[in-house]
Amino acid sequence: MTTDIFTIGHSNHTWESFAPLLTDNDIELLVDTRTRPVSRFAPFANHRTLPDLLEGAGIDYEFMGGPLGGKPDNPAMYDSTGKPDYHKMRALDDFQEAISQLAGMASRRTTAILCSEEDPSQCHRLLLLGPALEEEGCTLLHIRGDGQVQTTTQLAVGKKYGQQLQSSFDLTTPKPAGYR
Repeated sequence: MTTDIFTIGHSNHTWESFAPLLTDNDIELLVDTRTRPVSRFAPFANHRTLPDLLEGAGIDYEFMGGPLGGKPDNPAMYDSTGKPDYHKMRALDDFQEAISQLAGMASRRTTAILCSEEDPSQCHRLLLLGPALEEEGCTLLHIRGDGQVQTTTQLAVGKKYGQQLQSSFDLTTPKPAGYR
């Protein structure tokens, strides 16, 4: 049995346009996976504002951007070009434990993971978290800015997504010790 887990990006929405994206999909828990939970484009999404707004909408908030964020503080988690190295990040014990915890939460409540990008094919919530969550038996459903919900397969028809995914998980690159 698989567990559905939604993903969503706050993009440059207002709270009034963002909240229905959650409530229309019966989201009970929003898990923030941004490394730094602030936004100058969507002020409602700042860590000091968002939890209270969600509470008013009957949605719980959980911050997991430390172990699941896409822009780690540790310089060793970046490749030689300065891009986050998803292979190294996935091998971390903290990451693996947080993924298991997130999958468990999603099995009990309708859960969405949050980042800033509207397009999941350009975001770590698909490229880093997605494969790890799928290994835990989760199916990702992506809430788009227009309210449409897409599966990862539906996103895969785009050339840009395929290129992003291939570069994120280049199978010719040696995996670090402990890689799952």
